[in-house]
Amino acid sequence: MKTTLRREMDGRILRLAVPNIISNITVPLLTIVDVALAGHMESAGSIGAVAVAAGVVNYAFWLFAFLRMGTTGFTAQAFGRSDVRAITRYLARGVLLALGAGLLLIVAAPLVERFGHLLASGQETIGREAREYIRIALWGAPAALLIYVFNGWYVGMQNTRIPMWVAILSNLINIVLSFYFVKGLDMGVVGLATGTVVAQYIGLALLVGVAMFRYRRVLRFFRLGSLSDTSGYGVYLRTGGDLFVRTAMLGAVTLFFTSASSAIGETTVAANALLMQLFTLFSYFMDGFAYAGEALTGRYVGARRADDLRLMIRRLFFIGTIVSLVVTILYLLFPVALLSLLSDKQAVVSHASRYAVWAGIVPLVSFAAFLWDGVFVGATASAAMRTAMTAAFVVFFAVYYAFRLPMGEAALWLAFNLYLLTRSLMQTLWYRRRFYSWAATGAGH
Repeated sequence: MKTTLRREMDGRILRLAVPNIISNITVPLLTIVDVALAGHMESAGSIGAVAVAAGVVNYAFWLFAFLRMGTTGFTAQAFGRSDVRAITRYLARGVLLALGAGLLLIVAAPLVERFGHLLASGQETIGREAREYIRIALWGAPAALLIYVFNGWYVGMQNTRIPMWVAILSNLINIVLSFYFVKGLDMGVVGLATGTVVAQYIGLALLVGVAMFRYRRVLRFFRLGSLSDTSGYGVYLRTGGDLFVRTAMLGAVTLFFTSASSAIGETTVAANALLMQLFTLFSYFMDGFAYAGEALTGRYVGARRADDLRLMIRRLFFIGTIVSLVVTILYLLFPVALLSLLSDKQAVVSHASRYAVWAGIVPLVSFAAFLWDGVFVGATASAAMRTAMTAAFVVFFAVYYAFRLPMGEAALWLAFNLYLLTRSLMQTLWYRRRFYSWAATGAGH
């Protein structure tokens, strides 16, 4: 009986996770293509420019990742309660907030450009090209944030196949456009940014069109007057506020890592950009399982099915452990071969290989953090996510500044690994204390 239940739960997890994994893998592959194209431009500075600029743009977008996470958690819980009106209401509120935030980012473009230039730490080539990339890329802000909302809504509706197909198509378009703009029109880093913006709006149009057709019977329950009901915004904004702070700290760590690398030199920032692509590939892969955790946690919390919730979490972590072990082995055994796929600059690859062990162990210390994020998003346990990230944030900077003189560049990787491990441990402890309150109250606050 127990074996049958485990197999059934594994099937539910995989049905949600596999489409997410496929769609998520296309995202880092797209970034890898960008880095690879930059790596074959005239100087190593172009790699650094893309790393800095993409980091700044992603940070600006990540600040509003609560739009996706909040929409997923609340929608999944409404799905578990079979509350159709709430399902449509959370989508509409997310769309309104995404439009406002996207327009705000366009208006703030000059400030974001300046921020990117400062992160270049005086490297003129990196700074100039980074500003060019950011100037173009921010025009895609409304589309990027609306995609967050629609992807979150689809996951909450226990549907990961539609986001998968849309992501695959839009990212393939992005790759084709990037090759054309960079190789065909010789537009450099501006071509990379332009391809991304065009693909984002195409992806948004597909997500909206499919939702209007596939879920027309659900969306007809939407009432415009529900948007003027301010009583429901409080919990949404509290959750969004927690996730905003959490995401800001996450992005700050990522940006500081790039900025500190840039301060050391062009070769270092380029080498660390290549190593971080390995982490990015793993993180998006693991997020596929985390998104399955979001959908199922929200569903079971909303329906107050404690036994299913407990079993799902156990199976999710069993699968996550196996995946992280496999990836770690691959990264540790074949670092030079993997890095050589990203750049033909032997000096950069050689430098990166010296720190490949640090990047190789990241999957083992971080997989629990990714999976807990999925569970906590589904339970809308945003305060716990914020608290865990705050502790990890402090650990990262404390360790880096304590060891940067004796360890040099390796201090960055030590701090990064301990930052990820802190998140994993704190969320594990919090879950052990609060599991039964989730099942009893139907919310993770």
